[in-house]
Amino acid sequence: MTRYNCKTAKELPIIDYLELCGIQPQRIKGHNYWYLSPLREEKTASFKVNTKLNAWMDFGEGIGGNLIDLGIRMHHCSVEEFLERLNNGNLDFSFRQQTSQRADPQPENPVMITGVKALSHPALVSYLESRKIDPAIAASYCKDIDFTIGGKSYFAIGFPNRSGGYELRNNWFKGASSPKDITIIDSGHKAAIVLEGFTDFLSLLQLKRGQSHSDFIILNSVALAERAVPVLQSYQEAFLMLNHDKAGIAAMEKLQAAGISFTDASGFYQGFNDINEYLVAQRQASLQPQIRHRARSYRI
Repeated sequence: MTRYNCKTAKELPIIDYLELCGIQPQRIKGHNYWYLSPLREEKTASFKVNTKLNAWMDFGEGIGGNLIDLGIRMHHCSVEEFLERLNNGNLDFSFRQQTSQRADPQPENPVMITGVKALSHPALVSYLESRKIDPAIAASYCKDIDFTIGGKSYFAIGFPNRSGGYELRNNWFKGASSPKDITIIDSGHKAAIVLEGFTDFLSLLQLKRGQSHSDFIILNSVALAERAVPVLQSYQEAFLMLNHDKAGIAAMEKLQAAGISFTDASGFYQGFNDINEYLVAQRQASLQPQIRHRARSYRI
């Protein structure tokens, strides 16, 4: 019988481990398997496993890692205790049975940034163009990031947050480096627009042709909405442009509960889940007047 150590345990497919624990994906798209998070209660799947990288990311919590990082959080145990569970074939797991008061161990972040340069890689430019975003607009805010996961090298578009971490995107990967935080684009305006992710931010700039009379707060995860509260308190006006889904509604409710007064400007892309989806659907030149009218109606 195989005796697992840290190295061999990390090589076990995460999706296979979750299946052995009785946890099934809610949807599958290419290399990405989406689950209801095994780390907390939720109704909309925000826990992703990328089978190409054999890495997981919980977007509701802004954390991720390898199988060991997941196991010690699922079972509230140490690395040694998790390896013992594997070696004993003890895979019983239920979210509701987690009663241990042990503090959650900090996961080992699998993303290590190895290089930062100007955005130029043809594959990344092609990805932006597929999302109908002008690479020249993106280049003002994003970088070409080299990173490693488990010793393997990759590259992606990197969007920096205020704490020095990066949101990372390419055709097959959606993740982040530590530390996870919000991003603030401060141009000295009296109003701020709150967006969920940086593709929404770039899409809005694309639709507005790079012009705006507002600053921007990009949450980089709706779980970080409360971090925007002290920032928003310094603005005279706030416009929310979050996704038309349960997570977006929950983030809006968090800000409202914190006493933030805002205008829900998501009517700008009514009928679509987010701004990028709206942008992709509205690229025909004949619809540009409609886009400008919607933007003026929200003064953004």
